[in-house]
Amino acid sequence: MKDRVVTMITGIKMNTLRFSLAGLLAFVLGNCLIDYKGYEKADVLNSQKKIYDKKLVYNLPYFPQFNLGGKEALETYFQVKTPFKTTEAGTKVPNDGYLVDVKVDYRSPTTPALVFLAASTLTGTILPAWSQHDGYDIRYVLYKDGKEMETFSYTVERNYAQWFPLFFVIWMNNDTATEKSVFERVTKTFFDDASKYF
Repeated sequence: MKDRVVTMITGIKMNTLRFSLAGLLAFVLGNCLIDYKGYEKADVLNSQKKIYDKKLVYNLPYFPQFNLGGKEALETYFQVKTPFKTTEAGTKVPNDGYLVDVKVDYRSPTTPALVFLAASTLTGTILPAWSQHDGYDIRYVLYKDGKEMETFSYTVERNYAQWFPLFFVIWMNNDTATEKSVFERVTKTFFDDASKYF
């Protein structure tokens, strides 16, 4: 009986901890402003006209950090929005066709910004924190007919701030670009830049 009571109390404590952490995460994210430098708010991009007959194989990256929509944007773009009639996920370079190997590297905030972000999160955003140096380095490595053609590199920089008074201006996030729309636009830029090989 005693073991049963201890197990029940332990379960209640674990559930309380899970709900507390989820609540803290929601609170922190609800008190932050995010802006992508050089990218205005934009609607979702339409599919490009399907003009290329050769098959396009694409290899998308693993996102090792908190994903705010970039991975989904890449998946959707390569599945349905490219100018190629046939696309498929894979890693093998085709002898007749194209492979795009996408690499995404997270650009971490500076060390002082990380310290402030940690302190702010641990205090429930009572302490302010901000970063102007994080974001992504995105590389598209293009292969054509079994040979590497070129690597196209793009940098996405992000401004981030969190502090509990920002809750009152959180609506400002609705007027900025999302990670999803930024990744979509960068991928469209890649296809425009790489069109000389198609």
